[in-house]
Amino acid sequence: MASIQTHRVPDEPGGSGPYAYRVEHVGNNEQEWEYLGPVGKVDPEDLTSGEIAELRDEGFALARFRENETADFVHLDLANTIRDELVSEFGESVLAATDDRRETDVQLAEDAPPDAVRRATGHAEDDQAAANQGAGQAPLTEEERSRIDFTETDVPTAMTAKAAILDEGVDDWLSVWSEDLSTVGEARGAAERNRESIRGDRLDNDDEQGVEMTFSEATSEQEKQAREYVVEQGDEGAMDALVNQFGYEPGEVEALAEMDPAEAPV
Repeated sequence: MASIQTHRVPDEPGGSGPYAYRVEHVGNNEQEWEYLGPVGKVDPEDLTSGEIAELRDEGFALARFRENETADFVHLDLANTIRDELVSEFGESVLAATDDRRETDVQLAEDAPPDAVRRATGHAEDDQAAANQGAGQAPLTEEERSRIDFTETDVPTAMTAKAAILDEGVDDWLSVWSEDLSTVGEARGAAERNRESIRGDRLDNDDEQGVEMTFSEATSEQEKQAREYVVEQGDEGAMDALVNQFGYEPGEVEALAEMDPAEAPV
């Protein structure tokens, strides 16, 4: 009598597979194993109705009956991060039995909750968009994770935002990002606004420094000119300016007025 057996290689949850085998008992405790292929890709035409029922009773979909969603990622690390998050929230049954952590395509179970499907496919679309824009994902450091409020966002979104903002030339990416920015475009927009703000501040500072510098130079020239008028001409207006505008003591101004113009240090 034949039966269907499924196994992973190695035989543990994180292994590849599962794979389907037809096991025929031939007597004397001997068995003949016939490899049928990865579960989920087995053609039901190759199986008896009883074997089909066996697989479906174990929760495995067959190739022609499989209607599960697949989230097509670009980056394997992000795909596996999504797998871990989905399993943590919805349980291991959220992923199809044929899902393989070595692949970037995350296969969801036929009965995966709609929210799980939306989340996986949404992150996959963001991953594809980020890859097309030359950013992708950037791993988070422990220090960065400690600064992010993961009650308001998730790891994949933060990884995507980090890559996008770094790609825009902003090194301290957390200084311009916040948990309410959920797409690549929003993250890039925050980086652009940051650059414009820095550029504006720099221009404002340059303008202020220019005004101060110009005023300082003009003041120095005016003071020098007033001294010259006092020394060379005894100009009373220049004398008043030195006292009232430049803070000279009256005695200092009188001393300048009495100097020989040829010897005065103006």
